[in-house]
Amino acid sequence: GRLLRLPKTNDKCGDATMSEKSWNSPAGRRARVLCLGGGSICSALMDPLLGMGCGVAVVDRDRRCQVAERCQVRTLDEDIWAEGRPSLVLGEAITTAEEILDRSEIDLLVPSIPGHAMGRLAMAWSGGRLSPRGSTAVLEALNSALSGRGLAAMDPENGTLVCTLNTGPVRCPADCPQGEVCPITGRPRELDMDQVLKGLIGQLSLKGLVIRPMRLGNYGVITDGQLKEVRALLNGLEEGDAVAIATSCACHGIMNTFKVRYGDGGEGRGHGGQ
Repeated sequence: GRLLRLPKTNDKCGDATMSEKSWNSPAGRRARVLCLGGGSICSALMDPLLGMGCGVAVVDRDRRCQVAERCQVRTLDEDIWAEGRPSLVLGEAITTAEEILDRSEIDLLVPSIPGHAMGRLAMAWSGGRLSPRGSTAVLEALNSALSGRGLAAMDPENGTLVCTLNTGPVRCPADCPQGEVCPITGRPRELDMDQVLKGLIGQLSLKGLVIRPMRLGNYGVITDGQLKEVRALLNGLEEGDAVAIATSCACHGIMNTFKVRYGDGGEGRGHGGQ
């Protein structure tokens, strides 16, 4: 089959891709920003975040990550939102973030780790209820919806779906404004990928949501309201439900599909994978 070439972003597409809506720090108080990973994206956004007066906490297992010299190493037993230098919390990104989010409210999440950060976080929040399901039926339906105007592929190892409207050899510019006209082709964009994914979820009668990140610099960021939407979705799930969680901008998306496990840990009769 034809290989799908994705634009070079964090999360391989989706979480880090831009939206046309820019994020601004709330007026009158110090916003809390949690960065998953202390690599190049976190490094690029550190100055803008500190310039807005944000309190920044970075989770990374590497004590020598790119932003380490700008941070003070703190444990979860300390105040990671203390005034002064940003905090570096050493640990695995998702499990550590889950603990932080259970302890405190944040205003913004910066996903800069491999894979689909929101899919991984949803799995952690589900407490083992979500069973990842790579679905060829969903992949085929997505490619059908794209109708040759884009491509979708599935990671055979974990079932993650990735999709893009950019099927040519030229990479998307980092500062793409996500306007109606594609800066590469010069032609109007025929589809909005986030709307394609929303339509697909409805067509297949899945329980799910599509997160469209807000923009900070050249990267996509997840708001507190979007995190609450994921929690609300998880709280409403029932045994046997088929679930989809996607992150998408206008041109690129990433999605995970799951089945809600039965109380005994099994899949239940008649509720196998799609």
